[in-house]
Amino acid sequence: MSKKINTATIGLFIVTGLALGVGALLVFSSGRFFTHTRELIVYFDETLNGLNEGAPVKYRGVTIGKVKRVMIRFNQAKDDYAMPVLLEIQEDLLRARLGHVESEMFGDKVLQDRVQHGLRASLQAESLVTGVLYVEIRPNPQAPPPVFHQLVRELPELPSEPTQIQQLFNNLATLNLKSIEENLNNLLVKLDRTVDSLAMAQINQGITNLLRSLDRLVSSSDITNALASLRPTLEEYRTLGEKLNQRVDPLADSVTNSFAEASRTLVEFRGAAENLRSMLAPTSPMHNDLNNALEQVAAAAQSLSSLVDFLKQHPNAIITGRQFPKRQP
Repeated sequence: MSKKINTATIGLFIVTGLALGVGALLVFSSGRFFTHTRELIVYFDETLNGLNEGAPVKYRGVTIGKVKRVMIRFNQAKDDYAMPVLLEIQEDLLRARLGHVESEMFGDKVLQDRVQHGLRASLQAESLVTGVLYVEIRPNPQAPPPVFHQLVRELPELPSEPTQIQQLFNNLATLNLKSIEENLNNLLVKLDRTVDSLAMAQINQGITNLLRSLDRLVSSSDITNALASLRPTLEEYRTLGEKLNQRVDPLADSVTNSFAEASRTLVEFRGAAENLRSMLAPTSPMHNDLNNALEQVAAAAQSLSSLVDFLKQHPNAIITGRQFPKRQP
């Protein structure tokens, strides 16, 4: 008799297997089913050698997404040979690293405004040794006007700008190296002709004659005698200087003493002036005595004037004396 199948065991086995499958799917997909992303497309004019799918997308050096797909053509004109790259921007990284306000910068309306203000994408090297590239997004106020490549706008498009290395190569490519080479050759030819046209033999002869003249001048007897007579003259000047120093020192002492005496005289004169000022001050005793004396002299002069007037009117008063009027009984 065969055993009855245990349906509960089979059901538990199926449920366990489904749980393990879902868990493995979540682990291997890194939870991307629950991550909201935004897609952007960028067209690059330079080669994409070194840019791989899964390469980071950075905003001013901070990772905000990855490269989803590298393509050759997508929704562009036949004569347009730019290389399209599909970018995947992760909103959780935007919110975590740029904040909730800046996380909306890749929305359609905000993105268009940022593009008009210079937001551009460019290819940058992770390492100059390996040549691995990533996509850098950054604002550039000096960016040229944006160029769009989509014939029909299916995805938000972010304009690109050349890398600094590419700009350097472009500048070097615009140089007219052939013209520079010809100018250098012409310059060298002119320099060679100029050197050949110089009379080097005459110049050498002139320099030689100049050196000989200098040698004769230095070794001449006149120069030697002049130098010999210069030393006694210098000795005489030194002796004269010593004598002047000996004379100047006493003279300086005498002048110093004279200045000292003059200073003392000025001090004494200043003291006398102060004494005279104090004597003539309104509150000084001498000033009061002088005022009293002047008042007495004024009174005496007034009395003398009255006497003279009286004598003019009564000249016989000198003989008879002053007569007083008699009183009536």
